Amino acid sequence: MPEPLNPAFKKVYLAENWIFVPTIASATLAPTVAEASGASALDFSNMIFADGAPSPTQDTNVGTRRRRLAESSVGQLIGVTTYGGGVLTYQMDPQAATGADGIKLWEKIPEGTTGFLVHRLAVAKATNIAAGQFVDVFPVAFGPSMPVKSGDDEFAESAATCTYVITSKPAFKVAILA
Repeated sequence: MPEPLNPAFKKVYLAENWIFVPTIASATLAPTVAEASGASALDFSNMIFADGAPSPTQDTNVGTRRRRLAESSVGQLIGVTTYGGGVLTYQMDPQAATGADGIKLWEKIPEGTTGFLVHRLAVAKATNIAAGQFVDVFPVAFGPSMPVKSGDDEFAESAATCTYVITSKPAFKVAILA
C-alpha cells in the first residue's frame, strides 16, 4: 500500500491579510487585483487587534431522519447553514485628522456600509496581491463603530469596536483575477 498523503505544513502566523473591498464585479465573488488592492480597498491587517480580528462563523443545522417502522438505525440530515459575522476591534486615533492613517478604517466603514471582507491566508502579509492567489470572500454590512480603549492600565491603546454581519453566502478559495 502506498504511503498516505502528508500535505506540507502551511504556517499562517504573520501570513494573513484582511482587506475591505467595497465592490466586487464578479458573480462568483472573485475579486480582481485592482478591486482588492486599489485606492477604494483597505488592507486593515495592521489596524486590527489580534483578539479583535474578524472571526466569521458557520453554523449548520443537523437533524435526524425519521425512523421507519422496520429500521433499527437512522442517519442524520444537513439543514440550513447560517454564516455569522462578529465584532472588529481596531486601532483608531481619536485625535487624527481626516484621511490620516490612524482613522482610515473608522472613515472607511461608517454605519450601514456594505462591501466584502477578503481574507488571504498563507501568504506573507506584506506580499502584494496577485492574480492566482486564493482568498475567502465574505459579503458584509457594518453597524456603528464606537471609540473604546483596548488593553489595560498603562498598556491601553485608543481603539474602536464595530459589529459586522455576513449578508449572503461567502465564497471560499476563489482565485484573485487579473
